[in-house]
Amino acid sequence: MRRTGGGGRQRGFTLLEVLLAFALLAGAAVLLLSILSNGLRDVADAERHGEAALHARSLLDNLGRVERLRPGRRGGELEGGRYRWTLEVRRVADPLPGAALPPAGQGGEGGIIDAGEPVLYELSLVLEWGEGGPRQRLATRTLRALYPLPEDL
Repeated sequence: MRRTGGGGRQRGFTLLEVLLAFALLAGAAVLLLSILSNGLRDVADAERHGEAALHARSLLDNLGRVERLRPGRRGGELEGGRYRWTLEVRRVADPLPGAALPPAGQGGEGGIIDAGEPVLYELSLVLEWGEGGPRQRLATRTLRALYPLPEDL
């Protein structure tokens, strides 16, 4: 602000000071809107990840209980194509010392199965949504031990 020489009276802000204040205010507003936009995008990403985790849990919980667990690869869609999933199931050797996977080619995937021992499977599930980029993908792996059904023996 400028003061006049003698009376101590103020005349107000100069045009340059007003323009500078508006420029600073506009810069702060742009920065705030950018932060809010990124925050909203992160919230939407977190929501999709949460939904994908629920779908993954549901798919994995049903395997071996509701539907038979068979080695191989399969996939599908959820929510009308919004989520795509791929599941790979494979038999793995028992991690205990001395236990080995029976040779392949004898009676199916892993040979003769002892009805008293559970069979160990590795389940690899990948869920994707949107473009399927790194921020739009959930991958999980787990092990499942199941006792063989009579038709598997």
